[in-house]
Amino acid sequence: MVKQPNLKMIGLFVSIGLLSLFLMLAYFLKSKFSDNESIVVMYFDESVKGLDVGAPVLFKGVKIGEVTEVRLQADLQTMQFLIPVYAKIYNGKSLITNNRDERARLDKFIQDGLRARLAINSVITGQLLVELDMFPKSQIILHEQAKNEFEIPTIGSPFAEISKSIQVLPITQIADDIHNITQSLEKQLPPLLEKMDSTLDTVDHLLKENKNNTSKMVAEFGTAAQNVGGAAKSIDLMMSENAAQISALIDNMNAAAASLKNLTDYLQMYPSAIITGKDE
Repeated sequence: MVKQPNLKMIGLFVSIGLLSLFLMLAYFLKSKFSDNESIVVMYFDESVKGLDVGAPVLFKGVKIGEVTEVRLQADLQTMQFLIPVYAKIYNGKSLITNNRDERARLDKFIQDGLRARLAINSVITGQLLVELDMFPKSQIILHEQAKNEFEIPTIGSPFAEISKSIQVLPITQIADDIHNITQSLEKQLPPLLEKMDSTLDTVDHLLKENKNNTSKMVAEFGTAAQNVGGAAKSIDLMMSENAAQISALIDNMNAAAASLKNLTDYLQMYPSAIITGKDE
């Protein structure tokens, strides 16, 4: 007799399989579209060319999110353009999640200097990224449009600051100054060069006229130097020939000085010897 399958057990196994599949799908969807992921907005007033959806958001060099949307807002009255950039922050890496009062936590970070700015992601392709960092001395600029959103203030990127510096340079004034200087040089240089040529001609003429005198002067200096050298040689020769007599003369002078010193010492001891003479 053929045993009938247990429909209850089959139904139980199918139910468990379907439940497991549902739980796995729910976990996947939760990890992908978790409500804990925070959406932040940053308003830029500079060109965001090269910033695409999916561009990384870095904090201190660590990737904590990615750009989800880039918009363009225009004020028709002031003709000012703002570019709100939306980004999501990953779970466990958010600056403002895992806290019951996310707004208070974000405000604390902003007061301490949290700012966003554009940075170069690839020099070759020109792609940009959003960089978050602490800039305590920077100004806090928030927008009324984002009062119900998590807004992170922005500051200008380094290349935007350079561009602004170039734009405020008085290029026209600098060009006019260079033009005026060039014209002034064109007027003053020819007379100056003529004076220099005249001065050089005068110096050349003087040198030519005094060429003979200069040669004679040099020759006289040479003769004088030779005479001085000859006199020095003569004195040296005379000293060499009379060295013995000079040495004897020096010895006699030394002996006379010694005798005079002895006489002086004796008279100090016996002053009356000048009158009575020396006692025997």
